[in-house]
Amino acid sequence: MQKDSFITQNRDPQVLEISLLDVLATIWRSRWMVLIVTSLVAICGVVGALYVGKYRSEGFFQFGGAIPTKEYNAGGSGITLSDYKRFAASYTTSERFAEYVQDKKLDSAAGIDDLRKAFVSRGGIAKSIEPVYPFTKLDAKNLMDQPKDSSNNVIGLQINVESANSQTAQQMVGFLGHYVMDSIVYLIYSDTLRFKQSEISAKLIRLDNSIIYNKEKLEEYRRKGADLKQILTRYPSSSNQQSQQVVSVTEDSARYLSPVTQLVTTEVQTSEANELIVKTKREQQQAILLQEYYKNAKALLESTKSGETVLRGLEPVKDRVFKDKNLDDEVVKEVYNVITMDNQNAINVYLEKSRFIAGPTLPSRSSSRPALVLAGSLIFGLFLSMILVFGRNWWRENKTKICG
Repeated sequence: MQKDSFITQNRDPQVLEISLLDVLATIWRSRWMVLIVTSLVAICGVVGALYVGKYRSEGFFQFGGAIPTKEYNAGGSGITLSDYKRFAASYTTSERFAEYVQDKKLDSAAGIDDLRKAFVSRGGIAKSIEPVYPFTKLDAKNLMDQPKDSSNNVIGLQINVESANSQTAQQMVGFLGHYVMDSIVYLIYSDTLRFKQSEISAKLIRLDNSIIYNKEKLEEYRRKGADLKQILTRYPSSSNQQSQQVVSVTEDSARYLSPVTQLVTTEVQTSEANELIVKTKREQQQAILLQEYYKNAKALLESTKSGETVLRGLEPVKDRVFKDKNLDDEVVKEVYNVITMDNQNAINVYLEKSRFIAGPTLPSRSSSRPALVLAGSLIFGLFLSMILVFGRNWWRENKTKICG
């Protein structure tokens, strides 16, 4: 048995004690190597953990009402699942994100590059933006009877972002919340404004045809009334016939209402036709105003990629359209008021009530846990240094045998 060997088959306690002393002596002789290796591993571990470690910020963004804002939307507040999937298909794309960032001139903002990478990654941004429902599957099991008129619309978004800086993480959560809402608004108005012009144009043609038809009927009633007056002049006794005579036609005879009754009916029909023409012309005048408004609103939509910019720009568009209009005219004033109410309601729901009600949080701790990483790095560094020390000694002892 060699004297410098650290492993022995002898079970003598005295021999084992000498071997342990040799081990400790070897470590002590290489103490600087052990200290340096252990320190380097610990430093690298902590630095790496701090570099890789992330700060996680979270926030809950609620939808402030029925979206889209439609009077016939009886589904309660929030967004129906079908609409939400359509909106998500838009805002989760990297193209839409790039358009928004460029429109808002945020290319140099902190955290934008990380979000851009998340959008183009395999998992996408969906893992950072999760829809929130009024009740989950577990809630549905616990509820014996679902509340009347309830719906399971998407009522908000749970947003979370990880970043190397806590403030950047907080800012990015806020940014994503407003980005999603902006994208939803942009898609809503993109759908609305792109089709309104064609709808209004078709409506104007329909109203024009209605006016032509009622004018023809009006002329027909006037001619009929004039003929009935001539009949009454030629046959004065016809005015004494019973006004309640029923029309009946058989093979042998025919009975008609008295000329007086027919004349009264014709005059009533003439009045109704006149009223329909006036009503249709009023509706036509309002449709022309709406057509001009939607034409200018569509031009605004095509000039930007931000839903908030479109929504806040609709009031100036309205003011320009009605600048030279007579607002004392009730027909014009009604259209002006309807547009104003629609815009104010949309701003209230989309931009004021839809907001963060929790967060974005400012994380105070990183996911790296430096203390735990330091302890693990010290243990690993000590173990690695022991391997290096004993390996070097083994090589010195067996170098001659191996090389010889």
